[in-house]
Amino acid sequence: MIQVKYKKNFDVGRLLRNVRASAAVLLNDVAVPVKEGWDESIGQGKFNNFYNKKSTQDLHDGEPLLVTGKLAKSNKILKASTKKLKAVVKNTAKSSKNYKIKKPNGKIFKGTRKSQPVFYGYYQNKGFTTASNSLIPNKRVPARNFVDKTLDNLEKNPKYIKAKQKFAKNLEKSMKMASK
Repeated sequence: MIQVKYKKNFDVGRLLRNVRASAAVLLNDVAVPVKEGWDESIGQGKFNNFYNKKSTQDLHDGEPLLVTGKLAKSNKILKASTKKLKAVVKNTAKSSKNYKIKKPNGKIFKGTRKSQPVFYGYYQNKGFTTASNSLIPNKRVPARNFVDKTLDNLEKNPKYIKAKQKFAKNLEKSMKMASK
């Protein structure tokens, strides 16, 4: 009688390391089209029509954030690693300590803020009410949402589809590598 023994061993620790590495790659690959979508939304002004108003340019004695690029240039990706499976796309644009405002009558106000700098991206996306002692007091500024529109279109993005395929391939490879 002939007996054939087939034995396969599986290294679970190696499998988990490989899966974590594959997941980190996926998260970093997905963060790229999200950041690009934010940049595009801000750059094209898709999320609002406030930047086209002459009063906005007059008020700030020049070009608003859209034209200067401060808001869009501050979109950053904090990459995921195997130890921290979290990729973060965040907007880091802060208000400056000094300000310069031109009132409609032509008078220019310059000064220094007493408060801490605030993050533009958060307030642009969330909406806010102006302070009672601001140039335009107690005015509700609507949300200028550039985040949700990007996430809604993510499924159709070719980079996202490619990232999912790459993850599936990496996952399959990690399963083969874990077996001995």
